[in-house]
Amino acid sequence: MLKKYFTDEEYKSLRENKDLLFKTLELVLRLFDDKVDKGGLPYLNHLFKVYSNVLDYDEKVIALLHDVVEDTDVSFEDLKEFGYPDCYVEILSYLTKKKGEYYPDYIERIINSNNIHVLNIKMADLKHNMDITRIKEPTINDYERVNKRYLPAYNKIQNKMAELAKGEKRK
Repeated sequence: MLKKYFTDEEYKSLRENKDLLFKTLELVLRLFDDKVDKGGLPYLNHLFKVYSNVLDYDEKVIALLHDVVEDTDVSFEDLKEFGYPDCYVEILSYLTKKKGEYYPDYIERIINSNNIHVLNIKMADLKHNMDITRIKEPTINDYERVNKRYLPAYNKIQNKMAELAKGEKRK
């Protein structure tokens, strides 16, 4: 599926490229170039904001990819074929809300992953999703989405991260 976004030469070169950040930037620029978010801003802004709110290299790459499977026609298999390691695809599988999945179940799946990378990236995603200032004229629905959906999810994940941190201190 990814081949349709690149020339044959570009696809082959990127697939073989070991610089995952470069590969990912090329990919998300192609996939999200013409998309906008709820505030009417380029969707790439969201991806870069999530990217900027995680610290390590692997999380930065995955942060840029976090909406690829959910919001495009790209599959996990496409990402594997493109050269992403299985561990990246596994993390992305937790971060990707499945079609028809109840949002609280999705958040529980993230929490139950017990994967600090999954939790860090989702926290960065939620922080940006809760930033109502990016919407020019927020409606009551925007505020309700933040208060009923994102804020409870944020708090649950934050609690899980605190629990995991306590476990690490005991070791």
